[in-house]
Amino acid sequence: MTTLSRWMRATVLIGVAVIGLASCSMNVDNPSVIDAGKFNPNSDGATLALSAQTNFYIAFQSVALFGGLISEEVWTGAARLQTNRLAARNFASSDDINADFFAPLSLAIASNQNAVSVLVKGANASTDLNLATAAMNLGFSLDLTAETMCSSVIQGGPELSDTQLLDTAVTAFTQAITIASAAGPGGATIVSGSNVGLARAYLQLGDWTNAAATAALVPPDFVINVVTSANTGTLSTLGNTFFFNALEGQIVAPQLYRIGDPRMPIDSTTPGVTLNHQPYVIQAKYTSYGDPIRLGSGLEAQYIKAEAELHGSASTSDALALIGARRAAGNQPAYTGGTDTLSVLSELLNQRARDFWMEGKKLGDIRRNPSVPLTAILTDPVGAPFYTNSGGGPFGSNFCTPIPPEETNANPNF
Repeated sequence: MTTLSRWMRATVLIGVAVIGLASCSMNVDNPSVIDAGKFNPNSDGATLALSAQTNFYIAFQSVALFGGLISEEVWTGAARLQTNRLAARNFASSDDINADFFAPLSLAIASNQNAVSVLVKGANASTDLNLATAAMNLGFSLDLTAETMCSSVIQGGPELSDTQLLDTAVTAFTQAITIASAAGPGGATIVSGSNVGLARAYLQLGDWTNAAATAALVPPDFVINVVTSANTGTLSTLGNTFFFNALEGQIVAPQLYRIGDPRMPIDSTTPGVTLNHQPYVIQAKYTSYGDPIRLGSGLEAQYIKAEAELHGSASTSDALALIGARRAAGNQPAYTGGTDTLSVLSELLNQRARDFWMEGKKLGDIRRNPSVPLTAILTDPVGAPFYTNSGGGPFGSNFCTPIPPEETNANPNF
C-alpha cells in the first residue's frame, strides 16, 4: 500500500538554520524552548519568528502537494480511497482535509499571528525585521487558506469567507511592508516578497486596480523561496515533499504535463515500471530534498499585473507580451490564438500553469477564473474519466476544501 506523507508535526518555538530572505540574516545558532516568563521581544524575536516561519513552510508544502492533487498538477498512486477521492475532486470533508490542509494552515496562521502580537510590543517594533517576517508569513498563510479552502476559521473563531481571509492577509502584508520599508535596505526582500503576496491577495479579491499597481512595484528579477532541508532529522517535515513522494513511488506527472516544456521537466527513464496502471513518469523539477520551492517572484508579479489588466480594463497588451516571452522560454512557437479577452486570459493561465508547476498557485487560478476552460489550464474537465483503476469515478468539481469535522465538532461557533 502506498500513502502520501502527512505534515502534522507541530513546530513550537524552535529555530531553523536558514531562511528564504536573502538580504537579511536571521540565523539561530542554538535554538531552544523559550521560557514565556523571560521572553524578550528584542533578544528572542528571531527564534519566535523563525519558529512561526517553520510552521508556514510545513503548511505551504502540504498545501502545495495536496492542492496539486486537486488542481491536477500531480497524479497519485496511493491505494487509499480517501486520497484518490481527493485527486478525483470528489472528496468529503472527512477525507484527510484536516491533516492535509486545515491543521497545518491553522498552525501557520496562529503561530505567525501570535508572533506578530508579541513582537509588536518590542521597543524597536517599527523597524523590527522579525516582526515584518512574521507579518509577511501570516499574509501568505492567509492567502493560501483563502485560495484552497471554501471558508475557514482563525484560532477557533467564527467561520470566515475567503474575502474576509484575504482582507486579513492584506492587513498583514501592509504591516510587513511598512515595517520592512522603515528598516531600510535590510528589509528590501521582505518588502518585495510582501508586495507579491499583497498583489496576489488583491487579485484573488478581484481588486484589479490595486493588484496591478502593487505587482508593478516588484523588481522583475526578484525571487523569494520556501526553504527546504536535506537534514535527515527533518526530511519528513521540511524535506522537499515533491522529491520525497517521487522517490517513494506515490506521485507521477499528469499526462497533460508531459508535453516537452523545459519548465516542466519529467523523468521517464524507468522502462516498464507502472504506478496504479500508469507509466512511471515523475516530475524532475525538484531533484533533491533540499531544493527550494519558489514562494513569490517578479515573474509572478508580471502575471498578476497582466491578468488584473485583462479583468479590469480588457487590456491585452501586457498579457500578450508576457505570453510571447514565456512561450519562447518554453520552446513554443509564437502565439496565434484569438485576441479576445477570454482567449488571451486562457493562454496566459496556460503559461502560468507551466511556469509555476508545483508551486501552490494553481487552485487559486482555477477558482479565480471559472470562465476559462479547465483544459486550457492543463486540467481534465469535470466528468472526464479518473485516471487510475483504484476508484474515484470521473473527475468532479470540488476545487476548494470545506472546514473539516475536527473543527466544526469542537468549535462552538458551528
